Amino acid sequence: MTNEEIYNDAGLSPEEISMMPSYIEEEVDFYDTPAFEKLYEYFAFKTNQMPYNTAKGRDGVPDEWIIDWLAANEQ
Repeated sequence: MTNEEIYNDAGLSPEEISMMPSYIEEEVDFYDTPAFEKLYEYFAFKTNQMPYNTAKGRDGVPDEWIIDWLAANEQ
């Protein structure tokens, strides 16, 4: 699944999708944005791809996990 398909499946708006490259390149803070909230719900609950302890912030940071996952998926 491409990042574009993930963005659409997670319900990101066109404006949120247009910001994703800036978030992935860490030019703009991703945490606490509507895109983060939607992608968190997508990865943590809809697809269960994010490890539970990362989703809870116990052994990882959810926003970093999402960005790292999306950056690796672009490769």
